[in-house]
Amino acid sequence: MKRNATLTISLAALLLVIFTGFNFFKSRANDLPFRCSAFSRYELSRHDASRIEFAVTQDLRFIDSDTGYLLLNGQVTVDDKITGLNRRIALSQGRKIDSDTYRYKITKMITSTNDSTPDDVFNILLAEITLDPNYLQLDFTRLNRNTYLISGPLSSLFTCQRY
Repeated sequence: MKRNATLTISLAALLLVIFTGFNFFKSRANDLPFRCSAFSRYELSRHDASRIEFAVTQDLRFIDSDTGYLLLNGQVTVDDKITGLNRRIALSQGRKIDSDTYRYKITKMITSTNDSTPDDVFNILLAEITLDPNYLQLDFTRLNRNTYLISGPLSSLFTCQRY
């Protein structure tokens, strides 16, 4: 009787370890590639007298642990002047730094020919997304099956749909 109980407990523990390991590695295999898109409106005015607003679609793609990009496309309003924004932030040397945080080196800012937003205005948005203009660090909080809350080091940035 004692031997059957020990065997049953050992078998249950073994099944639990196998099931846990399977789920652990299954979730890791689905991390990359990660692609999601969203629309956001950032109101980044520093003074009441001046209005700075970004209305952008964001396409975030972590292709693998080494490459990715963030595409920002939309319009920028500074006071009463509206400009177009169409930039790609190229990423490399990425790595997962904890269970839900990725950090990539910003290798290049690619400005499209139809982008008319001055760099100093774009840098206001870049400062909101990153702490350091050399790195992009994002936290991923899964809200449901394909919806994620994407956060930067300082605040939540946007909710996106993974595709």
